[in-house]
Amino acid sequence: MKKLTILAALCALVLGSCTENNLDGVTPETAITLPDLTAGFAEDDTKTYVENGKYLRWHEADLITAFFGNTLNRQFKFKGQTGANSGTFSLVPSGELGTGNSLNAIYAIYPYDESATITDEGAMTINLPAVQNYAENSFGKGANTMMAVTAGVEDTFLGFKNACGYLKLKLYGEDVTLASVEVKGNNGEKIAGSTTATMEFGGVPTLAMNNDATTTVTLDCGEGVVLGATAETATELWIVLPETTFEGGITIVATDVFGGTFEKYTSNTVTITRNEIQPMAAIEFVKPLPIPANDEIFYTNGSTTTATTPFLTNCFGGANIVSNTYDTKVKSWVLKFDGDVTSIGDKAFYCCWSLASITIPDSVTSIGKGAFYCCSGLTSVTIPDSVTLIGEYAFSHCLGLTSFNIPDSVTSIGKGAFSCCSGLTSITIPDSVTSIDQDAFSGCSGLTSVTIPDSVTSIGYEAFYGCSGLASITIPNSITSIREMAFCGCSSLAEFKGKFASEDGRCLVVDGVFNSFAPAGLTEYTIPNNVTSIGGRAFSKCSGLTSITIPDSVTSIDRDAFSGCSGLTSVTIPDSVTSIGGGAFYECSSLASATIGNGVTSIGFVAFYGCSSLTSITIPESVTSIGHYAFYECSSLAEVYCKSTTPPTGDSDMFYDNAEGRKIYVPTESVDAYKAAAKWSDYADDIVGYNF
Repeated sequence: MKKLTILAALCALVLGSCTENNLDGVTPETAITLPDLTAGFAEDDTKTYVENGKYLRWHEADLITAFFGNTLNRQFKFKGQTGANSGTFSLVPSGELGTGNSLNAIYAIYPYDESATITDEGAMTINLPAVQNYAENSFGKGANTMMAVTAGVEDTFLGFKNACGYLKLKLYGEDVTLASVEVKGNNGEKIAGSTTATMEFGGVPTLAMNNDATTTVTLDCGEGVVLGATAETATELWIVLPETTFEGGITIVATDVFGGTFEKYTSNTVTITRNEIQPMAAIEFVKPLPIPANDEIFYTNGSTTTATTPFLTNCFGGANIVSNTYDTKVKSWVLKFDGDVTSIGDKAFYCCWSLASITIPDSVTSIGKGAFYCCSGLTSVTIPDSVTLIGEYAFSHCLGLTSFNIPDSVTSIGKGAFSCCSGLTSITIPDSVTSIDQDAFSGCSGLTSVTIPDSVTSIGYEAFYGCSGLASITIPNSITSIREMAFCGCSSLAEFKGKFASEDGRCLVVDGVFNSFAPAGLTEYTIPNNVTSIGGRAFSKCSGLTSITIPDSVTSIDRDAFSGCSGLTSVTIPDSVTSIGGGAFYECSSLASATIGNGVTSIGFVAFYGCSSLTSITIPESVTSIGHYAFYECSSLAEVYCKSTTPPTGDSDMFYDNAEGRKIYVPTESVDAYKAAAKWSDYADDIVGYNF
């Protein structure tokens, strides 16, 4: 029987420096290149796995598959001790795998693969393991795929070379015993299973994943691996992967022996290169709280000696609190009840400022109004899939919340549920939700992105009001209504996408109504020609806007349409417009010039209230009514020209607190009529005849 002695060069692993290039917790560091393994009959060390972070060594009883030209595919077994510097491979008599091919060289692969096949051209179909076993400071036996090709069929020298690269994770966590780690690409890259491998003598192996390959690799930690408690003592975990560029980054899911899971991901590119180790920065495994029983609620407040007292003790689905004690085993406070908790009632933890985290049992189906209102220290909430309703203002003013996963069971999110959660940077809205109610996320200034699922049909009044961090929003085709001010005060919003978005992406036009505006970076804007009405508060608080062009297609300007546009200096309202809504230009303090078109019939209440730069205004003959306080506190207004021969219906204080000596010019023949008309008579001393 021919024996092959397979030997390799010693491989010392020298760690490279790391560079922080990611912000979401999974940071790639500088890759480390390994020398190729070479193997022969009688000279140096033979090694295949990393031991103590320094060497690559053989395991005792390692198996390889060898394909001999014109003979059989055979299985060989390593003869020697684990970690030995040299050894032999002996033929396993039962290891014949089938008829040989017409090969012109010897092809060998490690580890032994009983399903491996080879073509006459030397292309081998092998399997990369989807499940690998943990080894301390190393990859497990059989995970590291290597290949060798001789110069000819009589050559007895095998030069094994690594076919894969290595992802080295470092996990740490206090009192954590790890059961497994799963790695997958965020773009669904295939990294395990059926693979075609090719190699020529003197070259390097190349792998091509086949169509039936899989997208996940799992590192099995057996009975459990105790993690180091700190980043400095983090436990190393090696995972063998084919050469892959993960353009969208990777996701890592770690599971402890109790079934608790922890997920981290990076959106940055992670590159696995053949024969290189790609280390990652240390990741903390945040141990999840145990799941409470149906008659319990777990919570923390940063103290083991002082409990958080619920605002009301009788609002937990009919169950009464029987104890509130700290449990050292679960490392949290435990609210114990005399029955199953089915709901978290109205104001249950109202203004419990010290509350830091809470875990709600699976028996709960609803979270009541203001249940956690103003819990400013709350940073973590675990809501079970049993919950279907999150009530009005349930988590309003929870300033410490940075992210929130709404379970798929939730069908209704109440008014203001997450309003003024200024620390919230991400929110997951499930497909089960059909509407986003009034003020749901208003004041969430830290929210930078949000995905509205296709299940949602309506977005409520002020739903995202004041979300100043939002830069872009996509409206799904399922949306049928968007209430006014839904995106008002979103000062960083630069683009709308999807349904109702204008060609320039700067506005939403719903059935002809200019509904919402994306103002970021704009000082001037021309409203699209398909707009027939400027909706309520459509441009409200767009303080950077200095000029607006209104097309002839517009017939109405609704209430508060431009309110608070403090930078707006001039506006021309075309003749096509018939009504100016209440508060339309409220407190446009820089508005020095306003031309009202000849088609306008009504000027709403407080329409130009607080336009302190306005010096003159001409009210066309078409106007038949002027609302109360219409030009109130227009402190520079010195001249009002009212062209109608019949005094428009006036309302209280419509010209109150104008410039000192302000005059109201009316048709000469109508002076007496104006002085006698209701509300106009208040300004009788200021009314002067004028020949228009």
